[in-house]
Amino acid sequence: MFSVTTSRRLAHAATLVNTAPGPHGGHEVSERLTDAAALKTTLPGWGFKDSTPTSTLRSVRKLRSAVADVWEHAAERDLEAALEGINQLMSGAGPLHVTFPEDPDGGHEATTSGSGRRGAAASKASGSSGTSTASGPSERTPAVLTAAREADAPEKVLSSSIALALTDVALAGELTRLRTCSGEDCTNVFVDLTRNRSKQFCDEANCANRAHVKAYRSRRAGSSAPEPARAPQSVDAEAAEKPAKAEKPGQSAQPAKSKKTAKADAPDQAGKPDKSDKPDKSDGKEKAKDKDKDRAKDNKDNKGSKDKKDKSGKKKSKKNKKK
Repeated sequence: MFSVTTSRRLAHAATLVNTAPGPHGGHEVSERLTDAAALKTTLPGWGFKDSTPTSTLRSVRKLRSAVADVWEHAAERDLEAALEGINQLMSGAGPLHVTFPEDPDGGHEATTSGSGRRGAAASKASGSSGTSTASGPSERTPAVLTAAREADAPEKVLSSSIALALTDVALAGELTRLRTCSGEDCTNVFVDLTRNRSKQFCDEANCANRAHVKAYRSRRAGSSAPEPARAPQSVDAEAAEKPAKAEKPGQSAQPAKSKKTAKADAPDQAGKPDKSDKPDKSDGKEKAKDKDKDRAKDNKDNKGSKDKKDKSGKKKSKKNKKK
């Protein structure tokens, strides 16, 4: 994505910005560039010494503020303001040079201009046209832009290098890769070098892990929270909560029916007649018994009358015989 030199310069720029006082990794951090020794330890390889004057320390802090503004505008997608800040940094860089880096593998370029010319001259003198030598770069070593000179102060070399790195990012259309950490209480900056631009947290304070742990605990707390207890209500209050059925126009109010009456009056769900409408089998049996009794009584009466007739006939025949 970016050259080795540009990537290294961007990493040093982010390190410089993250030395500012403020929230870093969930903690409030004080000023880190307190003296020359801290400057040398924080930014090694740029020529800073233990005897660095206080004016140099102030210049580096001013550079840090300018770079932080560019980073913030880029993270907020205010690219016009970010370009304006880069142009201001470039205005103090001085004349630009195209040269080979002192260390093709990613070393600093504090004396790039002079060493690059010496390396090229040594390569030419050795007759090397395409192979790498100990004294010069090979033909495939990419050149870099630099504004540094051997006589420049370390803070000037650092400022020019960071300005050129930000310029490379802007020319590549990748300013949105300059990000600010999304972690809680963290303002660290970083360069998102992922393919899908998905990096959200810095690597300095383990902010990604802290965010995942917090989200996990929040989910656990939400799932285990008991439901609020509902206050007991009286029967009248529950009846009052139920909405009354709206009466149709022209329909008079009818008294409430009991469950048994309503069940007897309601038609069957399948459209069948109510069981109450069916004839009672016990009534039929009693009627049949009554009929049988009547028939038996009639037969008895008929038999009695027949016997009387037979007796009377016998008496008459006896009388006739006597005569």
